[in-house]
Amino acid sequence: MTQTRLIPLLVLLLVGCPSPTTDEPTPDGGTGQEEPTSPPTFTVHMPEHVTATIHLYRNIDVLLGDGSRFRKRLNNSGVVRFHDPAIVGPQDVSLVMVPTTGQVQVKTYLALNGPEVRLPNSLYLLGAIPFTKQGTITGKVTGASNPKALSVTAVGNGLYGTTTLSEDGSFSIDIRGEAPGKVDLFAKETHGTDGTVLRVGLERDIAVSAGITVSGQDVVLDHPVDQLLGVSVAGGELPNTHLSASLRYILGGQVLFSTSTSGTQPLSLPMVAQTAPFDTFPPMLLVTSGEVVTFPGGQVQTEMPVSAGSSAQATFLNPLSITSPAVGPLEAPASASRSGLVLRWSPDASAHLTEVELAATNWPDSLAWTVVAPTSITSFTPFTLPADIAPVTTFSAGSYRVLATTSWQANASGYVSFFTGNLTSTPYVETRTTRLLAYVKLQ
Repeated sequence: MTQTRLIPLLVLLLVGCPSPTTDEPTPDGGTGQEEPTSPPTFTVHMPEHVTATIHLYRNIDVLLGDGSRFRKRLNNSGVVRFHDPAIVGPQDVSLVMVPTTGQVQVKTYLALNGPEVRLPNSLYLLGAIPFTKQGTITGKVTGASNPKALSVTAVGNGLYGTTTLSEDGSFSIDIRGEAPGKVDLFAKETHGTDGTVLRVGLERDIAVSAGITVSGQDVVLDHPVDQLLGVSVAGGELPNTHLSASLRYILGGQVLFSTSTSGTQPLSLPMVAQTAPFDTFPPMLLVTSGEVVTFPGGQVQTEMPVSAGSSAQATFLNPLSITSPAVGPLEAPASASRSGLVLRWSPDASAHLTEVELAATNWPDSLAWTVVAPTSITSFTPFTLPADIAPVTTFSAGSYRVLATTSWQANASGYVSFFTGNLTSTPYVETRTTRLLAYVKLQ
């Protein structure tokens, strides 16, 4: 959903004026401070969440390999360009982020093929609620057994609704946004005791513009939640035979409603009949086995769109395991030596990427290091950071958490897809993930 980007605007204002902490010369591997006029041999585009929060860091440096030969300081452009014919083949790219307070954060992306890569976002920026009133929609919800248990929501691209609802089911919704457009009206009736969704209704494509009131837009609760979806799983080693599942109806990036259940397979999930207008977007099935903090299996999870039918089968990845350093659960962490420290993991070969984080549990003045790799690479040796860019250059003795994930995404052709900037962000794509949280004491 397009929203007014308040935070990015504030960030641009903040970083528009240089601060004393970002005026240091840019380390560039000895090629001089002026940007060469020749075409770059390797270009790295930063994630949006990094450029939007650059003012929170004392400095951010981009290293190729261990940074001993090639490194650049990030500026407000969010783009780092290296000019050297010696940069050939896949590159290991590290972001060394030194905040004004807190942990030094390093994120290393292994085996990135140039000459131009775009690092993916790992979080969403917040947006402000648009304030321009585009119109008002009035009407009434019909078909409810208990009008006092109703809710009505307006969903639109870049549009936001504020609802006033009366006890008899009549409503008035002020629609706000940056521009005129169309919205969908969704209504539901819930059980007065446990909040279970009983019946729903949806009206599509209501145009709003010029502040005009659009009246008579009644929503009929014509879809009872009285169908059942049979759910089973295939593939993967289940950390736990007990499963949890939910079915979410998502429109315009917003969850309209969901149903859930748990137990051993096969499961049965309440759903609505996939008839008009609910046939225009698929419900998303989320199936989970295990928990992130349960050692050693962790959690496996799959989310997938559900086509018309009475059953669905989810496929899991095999759980990820950490083979080095020795790790254990929070209540019984393992011990390992800092000397010769190597991160090793064993992922499902069908996954697209692995991400492993080793982070001190006590901070500030500590180090958090995340490694992202294709599943063909199963180890990484942390190197000593350059002392002139980071106050903490290596792992000290102490307690650390190890958070490991593997990911597979249906619209990705492989690891390289995540670094092109072309991977479509949509809620209707099947994704498979594994997660494991473990602990180690480094000595």
